[in-house]
Amino acid sequence: MPFGIIIVRWDNRLGAVLEARFPEHIRTTDDQIMKIYTAHAMGEAAAGFMSMRLGNLNVASYYGGWELNYYVALLLTLEENADDYEDGLAEIAAHIFSKLENEAYKAELEDLYNKLTRFPTLSEEQKMSVILSDPVRLSIIERLIEEGNTTISDLEIWLKHKLEVKAIELYSFLAPLIKNGLVTTQWVEGLPSQCVFLIRDVFIARVPARIIVKKAKSGELGPEAASDYLDEVKNFFRDYVVSPEDTETITKILADPDAYDVLVALRENILPKGEIHKLLDKKKSVVDSILDAFDKAGFTMEIKIEKKAYVALRTDVKIMTFFPEYLVEQIGQQYNDQVKPPRMLLWHLKALRDSYPM
Repeated sequence: MPFGIIIVRWDNRLGAVLEARFPEHIRTTDDQIMKIYTAHAMGEAAAGFMSMRLGNLNVASYYGGWELNYYVALLLTLEENADDYEDGLAEIAAHIFSKLENEAYKAELEDLYNKLTRFPTLSEEQKMSVILSDPVRLSIIERLIEEGNTTISDLEIWLKHKLEVKAIELYSFLAPLIKNGLVTTQWVEGLPSQCVFLIRDVFIARVPARIIVKKAKSGELGPEAASDYLDEVKNFFRDYVVSPEDTETITKILADPDAYDVLVALRENILPKGEIHKLLDKKKSVVDSILDAFDKAGFTMEIKIEKKAYVALRTDVKIMTFFPEYLVEQIGQQYNDQVKPPRMLLWHLKALRDSYPM
């Protein structure tokens, strides 16, 4: 189990400087934080993840590269597998690195740490949502869906302009996309920087709550409640349109561990209003806040059975990846229009071929 997190900055005069930690009572020595930095620097100061052991200290660390010269390290017991936290740490580090200028991350450090400690137990659905809940990473995916491919340098310039920042640590945003098979990178002869290729697209949308709909149709909810419920579901999906705003709402819900627990419970059955926190062994204030957010977003509705109020899912959510067949035609058009280097397009076709589900 993790027992702390530290954020360290390299100072050319002072060396490795501890900028923040949680919990406050944890202690690390100057020698330990320096050894972690040195391990990153010996790897050509490249941004990325590293795990190591320092005596009785087990460390999972993410370095932002020489431009930022910060690292975020999770401190673990010796029994823990540090590599289990790689994706979660990349996500948390990207968030922290985006808020270095005004140190806004410090007010969020406890919440970020608590989310990170739960990362190895998340479902695949949750992990994908955590990756895509970051607006910068989602912007990268949207850009690649539009263009299919780009260079690291062009993507970095585009993001700096879009976010209005002077510097951005791009690798921390790309690493989880690469690890989870959504994009791949490749050096292409004749181009000044690595190329980034989209090899899988993502589908994120609301869907009917299959189990609850089945219960309503089978009569388990009673005739009046079942009729009201099914009418609500039909009315919702009659007008439903997938949108970037709704995608953001969905990924935020799935990425929040407590909200996801409530969602999973409601997928299986309607639950008595006011008692859900007891069933899930959570604080009432936490569950009430989640249910309020669900209601405002149109995820849930109230139904009454024998004068008792229950909470039911009006809509469930679905997140899945799929092979982007449309890119083959798009690449052909880019070749004919001569808008991208031929070698780059050839590598993209090879990457798509290698990733095609057999």
